[in-house]
Amino acid sequence: MHTGSVTLGYLGIALVLVVGIAIVVYGWLSDRADTRRRQEALTGAPDRPIPGHSPDAPAPSYVTEYEVLHQSEYHPATTLTDAERADLQRRLGGAPSLPHGHAAREFTTDEPSGLCVLADPWILVADQSVTTIRELLPFIEKARATDHRVIVVAPSLGREVLATLQVNAVKQTLSCAVVLIPDAGQRRALCSLVGAVPIPWEDLRAGYIPTADLGTCATWVSSPDQLWVLQDAE
Repeated sequence: MHTGSVTLGYLGIALVLVVGIAIVVYGWLSDRADTRRRQEALTGAPDRPIPGHSPDAPAPSYVTEYEVLHQSEYHPATTLTDAERADLQRRLGGAPSLPHGHAAREFTTDEPSGLCVLADPWILVADQSVTTIRELLPFIEKARATDHRVIVVAPSLGREVLATLQVNAVKQTLSCAVVLIPDAGQRRALCSLVGAVPIPWEDLRAGYIPTADLGTCATWVSSPDQLWVLQDAE
């Protein structure tokens, strides 16, 4: 009798395990199918007429943020010759520098050196964290209209903000870089190097970014962990 009870107990445990595993597997498969459907909905053409688009024309294709930022074939445009790269490395030795680099590999412009090199950029130094891309749109549009490169410096950036700037850098619709400097003293040090005035959060929200408050330099150079400010255009 005792042996039978033990056997029944083992059978009950085995049954619970089998049912539990089946539920877990079903949940995983269901979640995978839902994820695939959502991805297809994001990247597929809409199932309704598109204004101005002929019904018999090929369906437009869509590229997601994830695909842009994780494409394995992405390589930054290399604009420096070997001689220019060697000369730049020499000049960096005596240039003002801070221990903060660009926030993502997408901001690299010279693949062999891993550097971001931008000539005559507009440098916006935010006094507080930038949480939405709307706070930067007036600045970005003004920079694009005047063909200026863009550097955004802030204590931190919202995921949407950073991703938007990464996508623009990858698609080469905006020459830009992001540097995160949490320490206010270090941001003030950068302001003194480039002639910038920290932009208050209220002004960013209002779209009030005077050109006179933006910093600049002859050449901006940054690596993933350091930045340099070159004030001569050699």
